Amino acid sequence: MTDRLAQCADVLRSGDELGNHTILKLRLPSGREIFGFGTETVVTGDWALGPTWCYYVPSEPSFLLDCGWQKWGGLNLLKMMEETGIRSKDIGTVMISHGHEDHDGGLSELVDATGLKVMAHPIYERLIRRYPENTPSGARAGFSASCWNCSMPSSFSEKYCLAYHRERDRLQIEDIPRFGNPLFDGITVHHLPGHCPDAIAVMVGEEAILVGDIILPEITPHPTLESHYRMTGEILKPVYERADQIYGLRIYIRTLKKLLEIAKQYPDILVLPAHRLFYMRRWNGLSLRDRVAELIEHHIQRCADILALLKGGPKTAEEIALEYFEPRLLRGFGILMAINEILSHCELLSISGDVTLEGDKITGTGSAKFERLIDALEPLP
Repeated sequence: MTDRLAQCADVLRSGDELGNHTILKLRLPSGREIFGFGTETVVTGDWALGPTWCYYVPSEPSFLLDCGWQKWGGLNLLKMMEETGIRSKDIGTVMISHGHEDHDGGLSELVDATGLKVMAHPIYERLIRRYPENTPSGARAGFSASCWNCSMPSSFSEKYCLAYHRERDRLQIEDIPRFGNPLFDGITVHHLPGHCPDAIAVMVGEEAILVGDIILPEITPHPTLESHYRMTGEILKPVYERADQIYGLRIYIRTLKKLLEIAKQYPDILVLPAHRLFYMRRWNGLSLRDRVAELIEHHIQRCADILALLKGGPKTAEEIALEYFEPRLLRGFGILMAINEILSHCELLSISGDVTLEGDKITGTGSAKFERLIDALEPLP
């Protein structure tokens, strides 16, 4: 798959070794083209994702998927597009793969400069709003509902994120009207939550799928927590009455199984992720079927590893993370991301009856029924 990706991609501009500022044109067998733009991100070190890849798809109408991080996307992305001859009036619509800042941080700047229409999953429109009079206890005041569960230190989030939330809150968003069936010009959008409740993947005919952060080369996207629904559930009802419809590891595995069905139907589909497409001067082509199978097995193995660690007695999520992850991954904010990863698996293990959660302590019950639970999860429709 790596060779196939390299064969269909023309490098219109070379960036740095991580792929930042790289511009690609991908040629599909049908003659359709997709342009990729590597917009810089601020995350560095052992949790670095590389650039956020934003994709422009000439179609009827044309659209841009994602617009990069605040300051590094937006107008800088527009300048990159202009280098290829793509003007703002050619874009038509900006579609957002999910509501994380490295994907929509540049949106306000882009919309202010161009007046472009924005489309996203209906959940996105609900979660980007601030609800100052109805902000739940324990949530970050002034933040959009999407980040009420933010685990980052206040010193970081209040410095870097408040302006982002204010800017998103004033945007007009149009709901993507339907999922799973062609939307226009052979473009089909699938709602595939788990990494983010509003996450979507976009199929271009039967030839390519733009997967955002749902699956990535080399790295495993972190799942959300079902417990996040405690804060956001009231603004997502009555459409979503249960946490596991849009949050947590269970729905993420159902998403992966849906992608496995797509892979079986279209075995040669080109997978275009939002990170690590081109990284450290090498292509990272993906087989959709193989990568999805790897990710499912990864989560099964992690559950087994957590149960093994709990044989020595109850532990907190932080204690498990400190034993499980390499020290280099726990530096700085890495420990917060690692704890989130452990908790997402412990939620599933609690549902299968393999652990109990009492306060901050996680206790193994001696059973290992999680694989049966995972096997029984149906692919998303």
